[in-house]
Amino acid sequence: MKTFYLLTFLVVAFFSCKPDSKNPDKAGQPRETQDWLILTAPEEREVWGVYGNIDSTLVISTGYKLYYTQDRGKSWHKSDYSVMAWVMAFAPRADTLFTLSSQWSSSAYPEKYAANPGDYSTDQGKSWFSIPPRTLTIAQRDSLRVPRNRLKAANGVVYEIDQLLTPTCPNCSSSYVQTIGYKTSTGRRVALPQEHQIQSIYLDSQQRLYISGSAAVCGGIKDFKFCDGQRGVIYISKKPLP
Repeated sequence: MKTFYLLTFLVVAFFSCKPDSKNPDKAGQPRETQDWLILTAPEEREVWGVYGNIDSTLVISTGYKLYYTQDRGKSWHKSDYSVMAWVMAFAPRADTLFTLSSQWSSSAYPEKYAANPGDYSTDQGKSWFSIPPRTLTIAQRDSLRVPRNRLKAANGVVYEIDQLLTPTCPNCSSSYVQTIGYKTSTGRRVALPQEHQIQSIYLDSQQRLYISGSAAVCGGIKDFKFCDGQRGVIYISKKPLP
């Protein structure tokens, strides 16, 4: 089915924001619910991907900019990433972290992968360097890809972004994609406290689930809007394998 995607990612990605600063951004303090710790991005863009651990260092991408926090989202520091290349996700290999700048998918697989490594970090995402030409073989580059919408936990349960497709008009083949939370291969469906345009899911070393995306949205295809500002969010489950 041909799907219709709102231009949310374009609007948020190119929305003007405050001047960059090396100083921590403390706007948008973390919030909590019974099940989630909710972090807010340090700028008015959605969060495309995350990597790391909320209890040590967590690095996020808002597209062209990368940030990290070491105090559970109370403050954010801007990484020295300065390449004008979109970052959709991160791929770890041993003690090195790579940026991934494109998406790969196939009708034969349900997963949508982030691929195409561009830069690397050896300090958990604080500083970044370009990969020298011919450093990685084609096979190595192909192996550096991670799923963005669907992943398997250590216990074998599959977690996936839960989507609802609403036709844009009667008898139309295009649909409005609504992301409401996540679902599992065991039949569970869990909605987030608010609706967001979800971009990715991730499990850390303790098997806690991270869900990243846009700020909360209200309305639908005809009256879509952000409920309260445009800073993206990261939901982090308080318990492993929620």
